[in-house]
Amino acid sequence: MRVLVTGASGHVGGAIAARLAEAGMDVVALSRRAAAGVATFSFDIGVPGAADAIVAAIPRCDAIIHAAASLEKDLYAPAIPLTNCLGTQEMLRLASIWGSGGFVYISSVPVIGAPRELPITEDHPTCPPTAYHASKLYGEQLVRLAARDDFAAASFRITSPVGPGMPDNRILSAFVRQAMAHQPIRLAGHGTRRQDYVDVRDIAIAVERCLSGAIGGLYNIASGRAVSNEELARRCIETLGSRSTIEFNGNVDPEEGVVWDVSIQRARERFGYSPQFDLESSIRGVAADHANRHRE
Repeated sequence: MRVLVTGASGHVGGAIAARLAEAGMDVVALSRRAAAGVATFSFDIGVPGAADAIVAAIPRCDAIIHAAASLEKDLYAPAIPLTNCLGTQEMLRLASIWGSGGFVYISSVPVIGAPRELPITEDHPTCPPTAYHASKLYGEQLVRLAARDDFAAASFRITSPVGPGMPDNRILSAFVRQAMAHQPIRLAGHGTRRQDYVDVRDIAIAVERCLSGAIGGLYNIASGRAVSNEELARRCIETLGSRSTIEFNGNVDPEEGVVWDVSIQRARERFGYSPQFDLESSIRGVAADHANRHRE
């Protein structure tokens, strides 16, 4: 099977491309930067006719994994409607031109806004908090409209992605760096915000299973375990054998007490999704990345 992965140089897209290649699939990357270990093509997907340009340059692919997106939060950022909205339309049109049998779109659980019902299922009401999340919800609706009996189109709402390759500006990355340096880990509020951290390697496994089973629909992809900021800090310290202490900086956490208890039951039932990487594995993966960069 030949698979096109957009955003393959990113944290999530890169993990997906690597997993599919390891599974023996012929992976083609579509990315602004070179993706590790796979043939990479660079196209601006947020322009009319992008699908036609790609067809002229890349051999037909049996499936498309669409992980590319602008992460802009500004309501007026042009990359939001162009890259995220038009770009998703063009990728779906590309699948139609190629006659691809599968499509997996990477969306985000926070399209729901603030959690109002626990656990959070795929039927939770949506209220996107930013332009970025609004564009993700728009993409989900396009995928739903494009689905057919011979075209398995799925949307994955992922929680907070962690693990190897994650950006340095995420909370887990910061906690890991502080723990490795035996520095105090300082928390806002009372550290009670509870988030679900899903390892990108589990997201990649979910994509592989979905493709293999020709599964369509909307699915939460998460770890199924919510962890408070204080517990996250403590587990970083314990996992890395750190002498760090946990301190509170006195700042208000605007999401104090918010709980992201995300149900993965639908994905478990439809294609056997079961997370393989626990939080300690993710912490060790981030620590290894940091150590490697420090040596370089």
